[in-house]
Amino acid sequence: MMAYLLFTPARSSKMLIFPSRRVFLMILLVMACFAVGAGAEPAPADSSGVFPVEFGPGEKMVFNITYGIVVAGEATLEISGLKEYQGHSCYNVQSKTMSNRFFSSIYKVRDKIVSYIDTQDLYSRYFYKRLREGDYKKNVEISFDHEAQLARYSNGNEYPTKVGVQDVLSAFYFVRSLDLEPGNEYAVPAHSSRKTYDLKVLVHGREHVKVPAGEFDCLVVEPVIEGEGLFKHEGKLTLYLTDDSLKIPVLIKTKVPVGTIDVELKEYRPGHPLLSGLPAQKNQESSPESGS
Repeated sequence: MMAYLLFTPARSSKMLIFPSRRVFLMILLVMACFAVGAGAEPAPADSSGVFPVEFGPGEKMVFNITYGIVVAGEATLEISGLKEYQGHSCYNVQSKTMSNRFFSSIYKVRDKIVSYIDTQDLYSRYFYKRLREGDYKKNVEISFDHEAQLARYSNGNEYPTKVGVQDVLSAFYFVRSLDLEPGNEYAVPAHSSRKTYDLKVLVHGREHVKVPAGEFDCLVVEPVIEGEGLFKHEGKLTLYLTDDSLKIPVLIKTKVPVGTIDVELKEYRPGHPLLSGLPAQKNQESSPESGS
């Protein structure tokens, strides 16, 4: 669902016409800012060894990506099931971004990102991205070694990380276990593109918003850059998260030099929390390419 190249210039004028992949990585990286906050600590795993959260396998979010008043494409976030990875039980989280038929005739986007999130501590164990944008193609795989504080790339390179580092997908799900309050700041190290960044988010207040999925009372948050990096040159970005225990992103508003980009929730399907006692589907061993 999300593509990369957040921090690099557009490769062509066509990228300015369909900037959805940049926007959705911005969304997830903003979510990464929440993972550890001032006075906000996630609950520890209970006696079952499962981190207590209200989401679970089967949960799915579908978004419209609009450029001005025109719908340019669609994005999804889904917990497709459980996955065993290096001896750890993980949520198999997948995101996809697709330009629609009209915009695909100008600049076709078919991006996919996968994260295996440990069900015990909600840290990322594995991250994969596959970018297909116009003529541009790129695959990246990362295995996170939390004990050694290293991000190990499939090409053999290793990069230092920090305690509690998240990838751009795992951070989004981690934040949903926290108690966010207006006036507080939240920060966490997040890793992408061979770098670990210190990110912060300000929680400004509350607001009622209406999107295709319905009307919601939301928390209004804004990212703040710590030094160089993530949101430089990308304009102002504001997120609206449901003011409840799920903290679903229902609206993302972005002002950029080439116009306005909004991401609106149009469908939400709840999942089955592991602590609910309901059985969760387990994925068969397969490559992240499967089902693409």
